[in-house]
Amino acid sequence: SKTSIANWSMLKVGEAIFTDVDSDGAATADKVNAIWDLSLESVLDEGPEEGWQFASRTFHGIDRDEIAVTALAQASSTTTTVTGTHALIAGDRVELGTDLNLTGTYDVNSISTTVSWVITAVFTATDTGTAYWTSEEFAYRFARPTCTRVTSVKVGGLKITDWLRKGSWILTNLEDTEVDMDYILAHGDVTIANFPAHFSNVLRLKLASDLAYDLVQNSALGDRLKLEYREALALAIGMDNREKYVQESSDSWVAAGHTKMQIE
Repeated sequence: SKTSIANWSMLKVGEAIFTDVDSDGAATADKVNAIWDLSLESVLDEGPEEGWQFASRTFHGIDRDEIAVTALAQASSTTTTVTGTHALIAGDRVELGTDLNLTGTYDVNSISTTVSWVITAVFTATDTGTAYWTSEEFAYRFARPTCTRVTSVKVGGLKITDWLRKGSWILTNLEDTEVDMDYILAHGDVTIANFPAHFSNVLRLKLASDLAYDLVQNSALGDRLKLEYREALALAIGMDNREKYVQESSDSWVAAGHTKMQIE
């Protein structure tokens, strides 16, 4: 439980333990609660490259960011207002699809509202269709799940290597339809009851090292606990990696080559 993890950390720095850290009300408990999410998020992020086994998830079928354009209207003699709920910002580039009479790529001059923006293009007639965010470096973007970290992006079960996170988006040049994303749960989405022992041990040390100086003003203790944390983290990563199945190379083709067949 959160309280048992916090109590171990308190014993490590020589502080009194809690009956229930969330409802204790003491100054020490308040400090634990204030830093809990930050410490937990750090341990989630600093773990295995592909995430702790208990906190790893896959989000399937994330569609490319697209905008349903519901109207075009004249903004000035040289600009057009495009209507459609969007997440664009001024300076973005946007591609108007071939189903629109102003098909092409434009810079977003300004944002009128969250449902319209202005481009430099002479208005001809209203229209409906689809628009897409794009850029000179990356052509496509996909919404990033709320998480600690995206660990891989896949298409058809295969990882792609050309991708980058920017803000709440994952950008790529390799897929224009949909992707799957492997990710590490956000700190608010993990269940303490699912923490394996090696993870709980690392979190205890992280919490103790983060609070050591604030609680007991002992920088030497804090430094020692940070070293213990780093050592425990490396050990825990190794232990976590044991908790998965790795298929060995198949030699069935070799066996087949040595099989004798009788032809009648």
